[in-house]
Amino acid sequence: MSALRRFEQFMEQMVEGSVARMFRSPIQPVEIARRLERAMESNQKISIKRVIVPSFYRAYLHPQDFAAFQPVRQQLEQEMATYLSELAAERNFTLLDQPRVVLAEDPSVPRRSIQVVAEMSDSQAEQPNMTMIMQADRGVGRSSGAFLLLHTGHEPQALPIETTTVTIGRGLDNDIILEDTRVSRKHAQLRYRQRQFWLFDLGSTNGTFVNGERIAERALRDGDVVSLGGLELTFREG
Repeated sequence: MSALRRFEQFMEQMVEGSVARMFRSPIQPVEIARRLERAMESNQKISIKRVIVPSFYRAYLHPQDFAAFQPVRQQLEQEMATYLSELAAERNFTLLDQPRVVLAEDPSVPRRSIQVVAEMSDSQAEQPNMTMIMQADRGVGRSSGAFLLLHTGHEPQALPIETTTVTIGRGLDNDIILEDTRVSRKHAQLRYRQRQFWLFDLGSTNGTFVNGERIAERALRDGDVVSLGGLELTFREG
């Protein structure tokens, strides 16, 4: 049974019970669950061997919509967290912490609307939120065909370039995460300008190289070999 179907069955059981009157709100719990799913999908962080997704989610509702969920809020939050855990397992995503969901009210959210903020963990709540940071509509999408081919392990791994600005490094706040000690926490950045991708070094310790030459910035061409402190990737486009 899929994670979503199990969640739907749980909600059906709740509605059949004494809390049915609480779900006359125009927003249904399954709608919130689907928004959480979209936030998880949209905030993937690509690592060498895994895809990391956020563990902490806040779902904001208008106060009038939120009121319908308040009596069973804790139970819903726990069930939605379980749903995200099962969803991550289904899709082979990595969670750095046990998932947590918080339902909250916000007068700035329109009626019948849901706004979700996703973060890597609750302890990092002071960092800027990452909601929808991997959306293709920021200028360059999957259809561009641009990607970095990582040469490690038995088979090369394709790391898609999905936005006009992509930060690469060892830290979890990068768009592409390379868990390699040779790579700095924030090592390099790809920027799309003048109808092509440019690679910029971000003051890395071990340097950024293109075709064996150390660079501060360089326009990339299809087939260029990029080295981040010794970790090699091939830039492919088209």
